[in-house]
This record gives sequence, C-alpha cells and structure tokens, in this order.
Amino acid sequence: MVSGSGVCAPRVVVDARHHMLSRLASIIAKELLNGQRVVVVRCEEICMSGGLVRQKMKYPASSARG
Repeated sequence: MVSGSGVCAPRVVVDARHHMLSRLASIIAKELLNGQRVVVVRCEEICMSGGLVRQKMKYPASSARG
C-alpha cells in the first residue's frame, strides 16, 4: 500500500499461534492506534482462557467451523 508521500506504509505481521486472545487483542489495538497496518496469521490456533461455557457465551461464532 502506498501512502500519500509515496513510501510504503508500515505493516506488522502477528503470528497468533498459542497466544492468549485477550492479551493479543490489546497489543494489536495499540498498534492500530499508532497507525500501523496489522496482519494476523494462524488465528485458528489461538488460545482462549476460562471455562467452556463462558467461551461459548462470549464467542459463539468461533465454535462453528465452516
């Protein structure tokens, strides 16, 4: 992606494998607020803490595989 000055915009690639969802989300949010472009790869292997019932209530779409 080319920005207005003709220089490529900075891009951060994050490997989400075996990282906690909430902590990774806060790190990515900070990067986005700083103007970085963020690409997250291997999201299907991310870890979620807490009980199974709590996870299904909070993230219902993540349990359905398409």
